[in-house]
Amino acid sequence: MTAAWHKIVRDVSRERTRAALVVLAIAIGLAGFLAVLSTYAILRRELNRGYLATNPASAVLLTDAIDDTLLASVVARHDVSDADARRILTGRILAGPARRLILFVIRDFNSLRISTIDHEAGTWPPAAGDLLIERDAFQVAKARIGDVVTIEMTPGRERTLRVAGRVHDAGQAQARMENVVYGYITPETLATLGETAALDRLYVIASGNRFDEKRVRRVAGDVKAWLEGQGHAVRRMDVPPPGEHPHAAIMGVLLLAMAAFGVIALALSGVIVVNLLLAIMAAERRQIGVMKAIGGSRGQIARIYLAEATLFGIAATALGAPAGMVGGRVLSKRFAVLLNFDLASLAVPAWVYLLVAVIGLIVPLAAAAYPVAAATAVTVRAALAAAVGTVPFASGRLDRLLCGVVGAGHPVLLGIRNSLRRRARTALTVATLSAAGAFFISALNVRTSMMITLDRRFGAGTYGAADRYAFDQHMLMIYVFLIVASGVLAAVGGLGLMTATSLNVLDRRRELGVLRAIGASPAMVAAIVVVEAVFLAVLAWGVAVLAAWPVSDLVGRFLTAALFPRGLDIAFARAGIAGWLLISTALAVLSSLVPAVSASRRPVREAVSYE
Repeated sequence: MTAAWHKIVRDVSRERTRAALVVLAIAIGLAGFLAVLSTYAILRRELNRGYLATNPASAVLLTDAIDDTLLASVVARHDVSDADARRILTGRILAGPARRLILFVIRDFNSLRISTIDHEAGTWPPAAGDLLIERDAFQVAKARIGDVVTIEMTPGRERTLRVAGRVHDAGQAQARMENVVYGYITPETLATLGETAALDRLYVIASGNRFDEKRVRRVAGDVKAWLEGQGHAVRRMDVPPPGEHPHAAIMGVLLLAMAAFGVIALALSGVIVVNLLLAIMAAERRQIGVMKAIGGSRGQIARIYLAEATLFGIAATALGAPAGMVGGRVLSKRFAVLLNFDLASLAVPAWVYLLVAVIGLIVPLAAAAYPVAAATAVTVRAALAAAVGTVPFASGRLDRLLCGVVGAGHPVLLGIRNSLRRRARTALTVATLSAAGAFFISALNVRTSMMITLDRRFGAGTYGAADRYAFDQHMLMIYVFLIVASGVLAAVGGLGLMTATSLNVLDRRRELGVLRAIGASPAMVAAIVVVEAVFLAVLAWGVAVLAAWPVSDLVGRFLTAALFPRGLDIAFARAGIAGWLLISTALAVLSSLVPAVSASRRPVREAVSYE
């Protein structure tokens, strides 16, 4: 083993507390990044797979009655791969609270080929008078298999149907979000409802490349012209985006937001690493001077510390990857339930692991670049000078101001003053924690803004109308995501605060020992450390409140653009401001407990003799 590697191993062993904090900070960021990135990869693949497995129609044409002869003629066309006939009716289901009902009349349940549904429980195919309900819609219908429900297709004309089974229709938007019940019946059941048994919707699959939207529209237009030439009026023609799930747009925005959140979490963990490495390099300053004095070049010295950073990255990747994999699986399953589709596989693509491994090495190296460059740039004389960076107390305006406000020697004075001694460290810590606070407050702001916007559109009251309830359900997914994101960022911010507090205690080990030697009690020493953390938390809270308004506006408009084209009425949630003050204060107290107890229990002799 070379002398350089001996130093690397010795440094990591001697500074194992700081090294552990570096590894933990990177591991948390990597775990969050891997969790959201793997969720993004899994959901995009599985949502498309589940939807395409239904063999969705390329186009739907609403015309008059479609009989078997007409259907066979459409299928025989060279530009049509397959076709089927259906009918869709709307009404109300009166099981429990009245809910909107969409009935799909399927020509033949035993030969489903286009926009298929999967049988999950109960009778298949349904008999005359039977109703199948989509699995997600049972929560809306408030009914169970075997129940007899009353439906109303036109006002005043009530009929009863038996709920015969449960199906899964991956081609429909989520029933809970739309506040609608999806039902499936036969043409014979349609007749018992007092409706004509004719089917009037032509489902067409274009031949050739069915994902070429221009070609699909051309084929649909040709079929429409052909039908009209045969004497069949076409009242409407729908060509959905080829291969795109009905909620693909909302899902895409949510996944993009998740990916952005992962990058933010990783960036915040990088800020913590910069803080830690600055402290490590400051502690190594004299050693750097000695190495330079005996002939070590700046490049040789830098390679030693960059090698240490690489080891931190490898250890963090090994620690964070398993947690990220578990988190990705949990998130994927939760979103699959929320979006009502099945996960055939939770396999994560190889590119995700490769990207995380590369980032796991890049983050510590990037974080170490400035601290290493700054530390190795100093002259031998400056590096060997004693008492580097010390500033006499009361030499600055802030010190004199604090002395006048709270009195010299008070724990609050010492706590506040000590938290500001390392200005760069304080700034980075406040930035990390305030970012978490801005997201938390913004989550509640966006929720409040959505409620105000919906009040403007539908009238006051959370569930004042069916459409209002549907919008609430759409917004719930976004709101929950924002709260989860802010919670993870709060954890990263709490780690940053704990890191800064631990570093402050390590830097002032001798100073705290002197306080003990001149009569300060362990409780007073612990109080000084806790006050430092609380002061930083309150400072970060103020920054978060100021940043929350633009963040709320940006996040709200980005995540809700598809549902509110005219924008949100952005409003501040007082509960978010007060809530984050309480949360950040609690984080400060909890994150400072270990450093505070450690500082108060360290023997005076050991603390005073610390070099």
